[in-house]
Amino acid sequence: MLKHVVQSGIDTALILEDDVDWDVTLKVQIRLVSDAVRNLTSVLASDPSPYGHDWDILWIGHCGERTDLDTVRVEFPDPTVPIHANYTGWSQEYQKNIGEGHRLVQHGIDPVCTFAYAVTKQGAQNVLRWAGSGQNEAFDIRLMEGCMHKVLKVVSVQPEIMHHYTPPHDAGYWSDVNVGDGKGVVSEDAQFDSVMGGTENILNSTRCKILFDSTCLKPFREQW
Repeated sequence: MLKHVVQSGIDTALILEDDVDWDVTLKVQIRLVSDAVRNLTSVLASDPSPYGHDWDILWIGHCGERTDLDTVRVEFPDPTVPIHANYTGWSQEYQKNIGEGHRLVQHGIDPVCTFAYAVTKQGAQNVLRWAGSGQNEAFDIRLMEGCMHKVLKVVSVQPEIMHHYTPPHDAGYWSDVNVGDGKGVVSEDAQFDSVMGGTENILNSTRCKILFDSTCLKPFREQW
């Protein structure tokens, strides 16, 4: 995909994993994120691009990111953010450093899981140079290392606005990642269209609204 972005001369591209989910208010969320990214990266008012181009990766869907009290950020109120008590994942402890009912955009520290991320044209080239050879690491871990070492210019959204949807744990579902790790056998997605699962950290799931007319926020990982 990244090679296609480079070869096609695409200005920016959004790359999603196939089980990704988002809030029904995504259009509103993304306008807030756009304004925040432009502010964080000091995009000139005369530049019409929604997010500017002063980044390699715009990481909007992940399974965790660090935000310290002194992390430079552009923070804004967003009524679609789950309350801190309902945020799940390894970075839950960092949510206390964000105002309740707020989301923010920051320079990436150590985001992980490539559920959804955008790249600029130059960013795609930089990612290929950094992560193309693998270096015996999973792709998202390699990108995280590039972020931590400042090899890649990463902007992340915290909390994330996209996350992966999973059927209930007892439904026998295994993702392609789990199968690759030897933990199960993959099943067809259609098998789960009538069984409601959940999405972590997404207040009003689009998948669950369409399939079950429900929100299906997945508040506690250990229960699934």
